[in-house]
Amino acid sequence: LSRAAQLFALAGAASLAMADVTPNAGMMRWPDVSKDSICFVYANDIWVAPKAGGKASPLASPAGLESFPRFSADGKTIAFIGNYDGNRDVYTIDVAGGVANRVTHHPTGETLCDWTPDGKLLFLASGMAVHLPRTSQMWTVSPEGGLPEQVSVPYAGFGSVSPNGEWLANTTPSTDTRTWKRYRGGMATDVWLFNLKTKQSKRITEWEGTDTIPMWVPGGKGDKVYFLSDRGSEHRLNVWEYDIANGASKQVTNFTDDDVRWPSVGPGDNGEGEIVFQLGSRMMLLNLGSGQSKQVVVTIPGDR
Repeated sequence: LSRAAQLFALAGAASLAMADVTPNAGMMRWPDVSKDSICFVYANDIWVAPKAGGKASPLASPAGLESFPRFSADGKTIAFIGNYDGNRDVYTIDVAGGVANRVTHHPTGETLCDWTPDGKLLFLASGMAVHLPRTSQMWTVSPEGGLPEQVSVPYAGFGSVSPNGEWLANTTPSTDTRTWKRYRGGMATDVWLFNLKTKQSKRITEWEGTDTIPMWVPGGKGDKVYFLSDRGSEHRLNVWEYDIANGASKQVTNFTDDDVRWPSVGPGDNGEGEIVFQLGSRMMLLNLGSGQSKQVVVTIPGDR
């Protein structure tokens, strides 16, 4: 090739390298949704994009792994797990950017569940139980820091607190990070309700397979719990709804090709609630008022 042709080829390669990309949404991990935005982890960084899709903006990108970003109720702060100092700890950062604030400092690794209605952070941690150090337990901590307080259950998997602060919905334990599919063994999870005032508990699912990741609509009535289950005829993890008043469960999504993974609930445009989740190579947004799901297409700026 001539010198001019070589320079032209190099310029073309540089232009492609700097172009925006639309990555496989399976690489956009642990999404969460606020009233108008979606946050997720891609290439070990936290990104924020419009809820309708479009170009994402990087938020937290220090050297280290981020996971489980979660919007605060007002959508102005994102809590997440950061592995910056050789340990997984809870951090917070302003949606507008800035320096991340470290919240927890103990040596065990944490997994963030969600914010509580009173503005605390709900997370899982193992290695802190006196008699069963491998057991995962649930804790709350102020976003400003301080000593965590254990939630009044002996052990727990993923969970969330009802809008009125009275009920905890959770699983015991959690197999969500495993690669098992159609699992029917002894670690199959069910969803429980635990009253944080009376200390009474109630199991609300009895399927022999997987029922997991219970969610309440933030700011909602607290009359329904949403969760994942593979009990449907598709035998795929789909979104289900449990009605507190009558104890009935019904299937909300009916996907047959892929499992719904890592759902997270937001308030929706009019308080009806919506759930963002991964579905194979797609990121989906489910409107709980209409029961309809749509794909969210996000582009990543190429010149980082």
